[in-house]
Amino acid sequence: MLRINALPITVLLSAIVFAVPEIGRGQDWSASNHPNTEFGQLSWVKPAPIHPSFELCSTSNVGGQENGSQGGGDLAGDATNPTAAIKVFQLQNTFIPSTYDASGYANVLALQVVLPFKTRSEFFPSWITRTTLPIISSADPDGEIPIGPGNDNDFSIPIDNQAGLGDLVFISLFNHPTKWGSWGVGPGLVAPAATRPELGEQSWKFTPTFAVINTSIKTWQLGILGMYNFPLDNRGSKSFQFQPLIVKQLGQGWYTGWGDDLWTYNSESGNFAMPLQLRLGRVKKIREKNYNIAVTGFYTPDDFRKGPAPEYGFKLSISRLVPGS
Repeated sequence: MLRINALPITVLLSAIVFAVPEIGRGQDWSASNHPNTEFGQLSWVKPAPIHPSFELCSTSNVGGQENGSQGGGDLAGDATNPTAAIKVFQLQNTFIPSTYDASGYANVLALQVVLPFKTRSEFFPSWITRTTLPIISSADPDGEIPIGPGNDNDFSIPIDNQAGLGDLVFISLFNHPTKWGSWGVGPGLVAPAATRPELGEQSWKFTPTFAVINTSIKTWQLGILGMYNFPLDNRGSKSFQFQPLIVKQLGQGWYTGWGDDLWTYNSESGNFAMPLQLRLGRVKKIREKNYNIAVTGFYTPDDFRKGPAPEYGFKLSISRLVPGS
């Protein structure tokens, strides 16, 4: 089967990433991923900013004193903090040259939008939402699909690579600021938007989410973000997903640390994947607009997975950061 031509899609999504913030300029928006398959959720991409300060003034204390000339305030800290209240419009491309139990390459192009909202609660002063839609070109899984009488293997066809939309992933956090950082909990939803059965689970899922992050150690962010995918019908499977949060601010807008792909454990099949990741990025102001550009390399040792999983790959993410309403 022919794969999707990524060039026009990339151009279209790039236009959305750069145009949407301009359309929303002057409006008070703050008032009020692998898809979930055996390959693991396509990282609703970098848990781009979600922070306690709902006026979109920074409350992060990591590296901001050196970033003013590159993006203003603590944007470098906010851009890597999954509890930072900042609008993010992100385009992300993940290229996977090798996948366990499959042949050929895979590619995931994802669009993610992070929007914060005020609440009337003093305990949870902000609600941060993140929506991700991936476009997937999968590797060719090993094996074939039996289609003969009684599933006789004499009548079978290759599974082949697939291309199309993946499932739509929405998560949110009601955020509580603390002296040492912040924590949050919130509801989420996986919608069966996949255009091919192989690219999603064809199942609605409820996804309670939590995050805890410590920013009290200067120039460091340490914590965890996790979720539980619970199917609302009999078609999907239950799975846990976690993202270790380890980021070191280097100054001048530069940062490094752990990537933002999720570790996944399927509680029904027992399959899991725990990729090792290294990310390098920079927050920089270009023509009076703030951007976060990051490159991530990842590798999954054979002992760190069971079932299909990306063996290694590379991710490029470009985010437009909007720190004001």
